[in-house]
Amino acid sequence: MTESSTELRLDNRSALVTTGRYGTALAHLALLGASGLTQLVASTHATIARRPHPLQGDSATAQDAPLAYQFVTRSFLWLAALSARLHGQLPAQNRNGRFHSAINGVLGDTLAAHGNPLHQGMSLRNEFGEEVSAGAWQADARRGLVVFVHGLCLSEREWQNHEHANFVRELREFGYGVAWLRYNTGRAIHENGADLSLLLEETNPEKLPLTLIGHSMGGLVIRAASHHAENYAMQWQQQLRHAAYLGTPHQGAPLERLGESANRLLGLTPYTKPFMQIGGLRSNGIQDLRRGRIAAIGKPVQLSAGARHLLIAGHLGNERKMDLLGDGLVPVRSALGQHLEPEKALQGADITRREFPALGHMALLKDARVYSALMEWLKP
Repeated sequence: MTESSTELRLDNRSALVTTGRYGTALAHLALLGASGLTQLVASTHATIARRPHPLQGDSATAQDAPLAYQFVTRSFLWLAALSARLHGQLPAQNRNGRFHSAINGVLGDTLAAHGNPLHQGMSLRNEFGEEVSAGAWQADARRGLVVFVHGLCLSEREWQNHEHANFVRELREFGYGVAWLRYNTGRAIHENGADLSLLLEETNPEKLPLTLIGHSMGGLVIRAASHHAENYAMQWQQQLRHAAYLGTPHQGAPLERLGESANRLLGLTPYTKPFMQIGGLRSNGIQDLRRGRIAAIGKPVQLSAGARHLLIAGHLGNERKMDLLGDGLVPVRSALGQHLEPEKALQGADITRREFPALGHMALLKDARVYSALMEWLKP
């Protein structure tokens, strides 16, 4: 057998394994969805059978429906468990595609709760998506460590572009160790913040100075990590020197608030109330963006007092006219941590705010002006 034919067989086997792993994972997710859909139909059926008052009555639950619905629901759950076991028997693969990141953003908390194989844990990666150890991250770090934290439905992949690569090269020349965080963006922000806090505590034994740079939701995760560290007196918080937030919805994202309002309209009558379950499928991470919530309880959390902070906002207007929609997803006031009520604005000992025109939300990741501002801010 020739070397080329052997390589072809190995490639084919790898492709089959990848297909098998995604197939079983998607089957598991589809069966969970079928179980939820059956419960939705069951509660709707039971509500119609009860005939409540259109404006004052209560909708029925799935348990009020005929027993056949319970049997079908449990059958789907049993098949979902079987698909998860089949997945566990296939060889593991360390791959992460855009679909993987997106499904974690939309349904990440559900994936984690049900042990779905598509759920991705938190880890440090290099620019090629390979997991890096603490030792490799710190190997050439003379000045300190930098972590880039991505936003909703994204991964370390979206950071990789020409301008970002130039910025990273300069960081390394200055003596910084650089890594990118990968995490499940569908989980609650305070949960991801707690995990990041623990990760930083464990992976920085040399107590090197830290710089955290987050895009969109990533900035909220950074703040949640700092909040967790302060509550539990973690040592890494003492090493935090810089924290930057690119298009982070500190005061919330209007689109998520609009989605929540639309979902609440379904609750006005018992006949449509069961369909609120569909809107409720939005992950905890997405729902936290509604108000920029970073703590388990919804009280305001200020910026870490011991670090310098850079808040960057983009807007779609030109130099003379600011677009009210901000960068298309996050308003300027929200990204800059400002509020019409002064007591609700973000406060800190050392805060720099920068605003750039003609700049959309995703373009923040590859705009030369953004990286120039970051480098200028990082220099002593």
